[in-house]
Amino acid sequence: MKIYTSKCCVIGDAEVGKTTMLLKYSKNTFNENYKPTLGADFIIKEEKLPNGDEFHLYLWDLAGHPSFAILRQYYMHGANAAIVCFALNNQATFENVEGWLKDVYRVRLEKVPVILVGTKSDLSREVSDDQIDAFCKEHGLVYFSTSSKTGENIREVFMKTIDLIMQSNKT
Repeated sequence: MKIYTSKCCVIGDAEVGKTTMLLKYSKNTFNENYKPTLGADFIIKEEKLPNGDEFHLYLWDLAGHPSFAILRQYYMHGANAAIVCFALNNQATFENVEGWLKDVYRVRLEKVPVILVGTKSDLSREVSDDQIDAFCKEHGLVYFSTSSKTGENIREVFMKTIDLIMQSNKT
């Protein structure tokens, strides 16, 4: 049995649900009370791969507030993947996704797998599927719509992240 380890940064505007998504994935909990991440938080999640190997995903939850921009650059060093989040019920957070992608590629010059995640799919939407599809085609991104409240696509996001990391390590 092999054990693989990789670092993945979870980024996006403040209040889009990054921490809530990570807690749903790692502990299967959901809390509607918002507590902002200060700087960064860190979670390790172990997954058993279909071939019996293990994958330890080191998930860095990076604060979305602009005042933490410099700090985020340091935390992103060495990342093997990024998950960029926006809230489906907040158009402004989607409009900021391009800036988050630039942050990833500024720090990680080589192309790392990036997954785009629309959070809060259980709430009324401001961002259309057409906008998301066009953006993903333009940037070559994999996309998931999620709800931490219902659990929709939460595990799938991280399993796809692991898959993309494993694929990128083969090339």
